[in-house]
Parts: sequence; structure tokens; C-alpha cells
Amino acid sequence: MQKSYYQYRKEECRIGIDRMPIWFKETEFDGDQNKGYIIFQTQNEYDEIWGPNAKMEISWEKKGRTETFHAKEVQASIDMYNAIKVVITKKEMIWLRTHDFTYWFGHRTKMIRKRYYPSNIIHGVFYCDISERVFNINTEVIKKHYEGFETYIIEGYKSIDCHEG
Repeated sequence: MQKSYYQYRKEECRIGIDRMPIWFKETEFDGDQNKGYIIFQTQNEYDEIWGPNAKMEISWEKKGRTETFHAKEVQASIDMYNAIKVVITKKEMIWLRTHDFTYWFGHRTKMIRKRYYPSNIIHGVFYCDISERVFNINTEVIKKHYEGFETYIIEGYKSIDCHEG
């Protein structure tokens, strides 16, 4: 049986992912428990211009319970990505432990140095009552490789541990 996931932990910000797809490795981290981000990239390069065939970013920001409205946070993420020409195709809501978790799917075509790059995007938003942080998780995968990544990315999203670390 081939191993498809590993357990990722970042003690500095008390974040863990129990089922991180093995292709993603941390490339950048900045912040603390209150605000920050972690960037993951695959080791496989699509080409010299696009870079890794998949990129994932987890960002968080401390907000009080009374300042946060889940539907508003989700809509703000959709509006922001619509502004950069991402077409949202589907939105789903689930429970992530005790948190309302919404993730949506989208796609776009980016032009970089006179080349067109179609890509698919999965974006998740949730608020953790315990750590009082809003989390945004965004993954962009080159369209040609998307089918091989989708289920693994969703499993990773569903296994985020946002307050134990």
C-alpha cells in the first residue's frame, strides 16, 4: 500500500494537518498564533515559468467571536477571487470538528509571459471558536494535474487541527 499522506505540525502557530498530501512540502512560514501564513508547494515543476504544479497557502487572523460572521467571511473570499477572474463553480458546507467549514471550487486562466495557464482552485474558510481565528486555505493546481490532487486536498482540508498544534 502506498502512503499518500503525512502528519504536519507547526508548533509556533498551533496548527496541524493530520492528512497532508505527501506531495506538499512547506516552503515559507511567517507569523505567530495571532496572524500569519504557511505556503506549501509540490516538488514537481510544471514548467520554468509556472513553477510547481500545485501550491497551497493557509492563512489565519485572530478575530473575536462577535466580529466574525461565517457567511460574510466566505462571501469576502469569493468576491476577492472573483476580482482576479476566478470563476466559482461549486460551494459546499461541512462540519470540521465543531466548526462551520465552507469550501468552494473555481477555475481561471492566467497569462504569464505570453503563455496561458488554466488552473483549478479549491478555497476553504472557517472560524475556530477555541483559538478565535479565521482560517483561509487556498490551493491552486494546474488544470492538467487537478484530478490527481482533488480528493487528497479535500482530505487534507478536512483534517486541519486549528487549536491543538
